[in-house]
This record gives sequence, C-alpha cells and structure tokens, in this order.
Amino acid sequence: PLCSLDAHGRVGGLIFEGGPYGQYVKTHVPQRGRPTAAQLYQNYLFGVAADKWRTLTDEKKELWNKDAAGMQMTGFNLYIKRNIHHPEWPA
Repeated sequence: PLCSLDAHGRVGGLIFEGGPYGQYVKTHVPQRGRPTAAQLYQNYLFGVAADKWRTLTDEKKELWNKDAAGMQMTGFNLYIKRNIHHPEWPA
C-alpha cells in the first residue's frame, strides 16, 4: 500500500523502493533513445565487476562489507566503486 512502511512498486510517475537504509521514493525517468557507446561500455564494466564480486569468498565479501560500514553503502557497492574501471584487476 502507498502509505505503508513496506510500499514498493510504481504508482503513476513515482517508484517506491526499499534498501538497506530504509524506504525511499523516486520519480520514474524513462530512458530516451538508444544507449551511447560510452553507456554500453560502462554497462559492460559494471557487469565484469559484478561477475568478479560473485566469485569472491564469503570471507572476502565480509571484509568489503566491514570497509563499507558507515559509508552509507554496501560492500558490493564499495567493491564496484573501487573496481569498475579496472576490469583486468584480480578479485
């Protein structure tokens, strides 16, 4: 439901979501046109970094989570932020 503590989904132009830091609302902005070459490359880099995250052991993921504590992000987000532009780096 719209005014509940667990609202999620889309109503009109609003998107209701929840994350590790609580619920939030954002406006829906439709993508216009085809993605540029730069956007496609960025998506590729994100995919490579996300694939490498999935290969990490639980112990390594927990270290990333500890490093991210207090930064208002998850260990996954911190890992992506630090590794997205270096796809050749080992996990």
